[in-house]
Amino acid sequence: MALTCEVCGRTITTTPSRVIIDGAVLLVCQSCSGRGTTVVPTPPKPRPFIVRPPGVRENLDEPEFEIDPDYYIIVRQARERMNLTQEALGRAINEKPSVISHVESKKLKPDPILARKLMHHLKISLFVLESELESSRGR
Repeated sequence: MALTCEVCGRTITTTPSRVIIDGAVLLVCQSCSGRGTTVVPTPPKPRPFIVRPPGVRENLDEPEFEIDPDYYIIVRQARERMNLTQEALGRAINEKPSVISHVESKKLKPDPILARKLMHHLKISLFVLESELESSRGR
């Protein structure tokens, strides 16, 4: 399907431009792009969403990380070492104090986003290589 200029109606053979003409954003050819007052960059094409079955990784050379099984101990000790209350830590990472309490009591395993927030603020590491977990479980 060929693109046509929304101003002159010709087929667009080069890269189309998005311009604002009288408040409307139009897709125009290069010769009509001078008629607009502001050039709007063309949004990038969205990447296709690929659904993979569980356990299939895109890059097999990249190691997989898991949350350390002792995450609740590591978080509590680091928070206490920094003399922070659960409320103060919650405010610092924009989480409710109850979330911190649940993490420290092992009622809530942090997702990767929460784990990264905790790691950054408390200067700790909560991720371990999956291969290290498997080797320690086998002992």
